[in-house]
Amino acid sequence: EKGFIKHSVLDTYGSIGSLLPGHPNMKIPGVEANTGALGHGLSIAGGMAQGLKLHGSDARVFTVMGDGELAEGSNWEAFAAASHHKLDNLTAFIDWNGLQIGGNTADVMNYSPLAEKLDAFGWSVITIDGHNLNEIVDAVTAAAETVGKPTAVIAKTVKSKGLSFAEGKAGYHYWKVTDEELAEADSYFEKQRAELAAMEGGAV
Repeated sequence: EKGFIKHSVLDTYGSIGSLLPGHPNMKIPGVEANTGALGHGLSIAGGMAQGLKLHGSDARVFTVMGDGELAEGSNWEAFAAASHHKLDNLTAFIDWNGLQIGGNTADVMNYSPLAEKLDAFGWSVITIDGHNLNEIVDAVTAAAETVGKPTAVIAKTVKSKGLSFAEGKAGYHYWKVTDEELAEADSYFEKQRAELAAMEGGAV
């Protein structure tokens, strides 16, 4: 709809040689950096946040991470660097659903207690229900009011919440939807859009 890729490309998702492999990369129009499980997202966000500070900008930087990618050591270097440089214009949302492609995150590489670890790294830490929009907004507001340290928002979620065929299942980390699954997902998200529209008093 935005013209970045053709609709026909969607059918090639996950195939060898596809423009849409498992993880987005810079070959895809509109994607400016390779991130994904390589753990580069936080490092890039930290660099952007520091650059903005050096230029005297009051803009803020947000990055979204998965709990599984915390196993990448570069993330912890980035956590340390962001704290050292007092990047209070940086907020990292961590999707804590407890699952990754290899199974339960706690079994693959356990990072609990995460909040205590991030606090020890010098971050302000907020834990929320990642499905609660009000808590998300409150976390963003609190992060903007935090001075002298970056903010990590640990958003506790359920993987694929609301989709009966995929909810809470690690196997749906990557998958190609069937027609039946797509119909169920469309129905679910249409209801979600209607609820959001009702909350906002207008169309979404």
